[in-house]
Amino acid sequence: MKLFTNPAPLELPSADYVHALRGLDLGSFPPILDFAIELRESEEFGQHVHYISPSRGELASFPYWDNVERDMRHFVADDVPLGSIDEPVDDYDEDWQIVLFEHRGFVYVLEADTRHATEFDVWFRVPSDRYIAEWARVIDQFNPVEPLS
Repeated sequence: MKLFTNPAPLELPSADYVHALRGLDLGSFPPILDFAIELRESEEFGQHVHYISPSRGELASFPYWDNVERDMRHFVADDVPLGSIDEPVDDYDEDWQIVLFEHRGFVYVLEADTRHATEFDVWFRVPSDRYIAEWARVIDQFNPVEPLS
């Protein structure tokens, strides 16, 4: 699968995301309407979460979320990585960072190759209902909701 790329990096004035995100032109984020989530096996560390688009390619991933299949057995809707523009999800390691937030019907995703980034090579938005539906599908594979009798 090809790798999704933006025409230019997204630059923020600072790594204070609560303030910096408010200054973005959110309409410039390319919409990914065929967003999907895949769990892929790694050689040593179990499965990892990958955000993909059949039409646009590999979008983003969580390379340091090891053995996600173990976590999914206990995952519920409140565990889905989904922040707000005032409290974005900000996950990182030495050579990777992802920032996610929901705002006005879209989930915005920014990914960089360094922590506390101010320049993001990957940035896109997904309709919120599609993002939530994909996470619900993945969670249901591991932790199905059982109807009450």
